[in-house]
This record gives sequence, C-alpha cells and structure tokens, in this order.
Amino acid sequence: MAGALAGAGVALALELAPGSPAVADSPGPSDAELLSKTLEVERLMVLAYERVLASGALSPGIQREITPFLDQEREHVSAVAAQLSRLGAPAPTGPLSLKAAADTLGRYHVAESLTDLHTEKQCLKLLVDLESVAEGASYTPIRDLRRPELVTLCAQIMACEAQHWTVLSGLRNPGEYVKAVPWPFVFGTK
Repeated sequence: MAGALAGAGVALALELAPGSPAVADSPGPSDAELLSKTLEVERLMVLAYERVLASGALSPGIQREITPFLDQEREHVSAVAAQLSRLGAPAPTGPLSLKAAADTLGRYHVAESLTDLHTEKQCLKLLVDLESVAEGASYTPIRDLRRPELVTLCAQIMACEAQHWTVLSGLRNPGEYVKAVPWPFVFGTK
C-alpha cells in the first residue's frame, strides 16, 4: 500500500512540476483581459460618483470634499483605457447604463442602489463599498500582469482608491477615527 501511495505522489509531483504540460497548457489571462475588469469597475466608480453628487443628499461640506474624487476616477478610466488601446483591446470609456451598473454591483455583492440615493448615509455607504471593490479590482491583476508599467498603473490606482476609502470612511463616521483607518489587507475581486 505504501508503495502505491509513493508512486501516486511521484506521478502527482510530475504532473504539477513547473513546465509540465498540465501547467504550460493553461496560460493565464492576458494583460488586456486583466485590465478590462479594472476598467469596468472604474467606469462604475465614475457613474456612482456622478449619481451621488447629483443626488442632492450630501451636505455642502461633504459635497466639496468628495467632488475631486470624480475627476480622479475619470483619470483612472482614461489611463486604463489608454493602456488597453495600446494593447489593441477595446476600451469603452462612455458612461455605463444603469442596467449594466446594477449587474456589476451584483457581481461584486454591493447591495446599495445607484437609483435609491436619498440620504447622505446611503450615498457614503455606497461609495465606501465601491471603493473597496475598486481597490480589489486594481489589486487582483497585479500578480499576473506581464508589463511593469501596467503593474505600476494598477498600484497607483489602488493607492488612490484606498485614500478615497479613508476619507469617505472618516466622513461616514465623524469622530470615530478608528473606522477611518484603512484595512491592513486588500482582497482581490473575481
């Protein structure tokens, strides 16, 4: 029995060895495929900020504080789209439809709605949750991207989203500074 198990272990080790056909035949996603998911989330971020800022639910101080974030999200869309174009991949930059946005929210398990923004609390919760998704959407491709400049771009976007998250969490929880401290770990998206 022990000999059979040892033989099976050797066979499994050979199957999983680097460069073996089982590993070599399954290439990872391309840089364009990885960045496409990041672009989708960044386009969702633009729509979410537009909807929140137009909702009329924010106090003037909070409105002023987060308005620059919309321009930064638009810059993220432009930067990722430019890289996708360089890779010869489609790079949609126009606004998402509410239907497409709702589908994307569902895929990332964000329960808030882009059409039901009646209170400042709802608006800030939506943006905090989406900033977490955006951090993950920038983090996930870093491991598999082949071009260093794309890794740098995703790391920069991830850092910006973490800053947004921190500001929004502070605004959402005034006086509770512990709740504005970023999480020590970022989890990728699927």
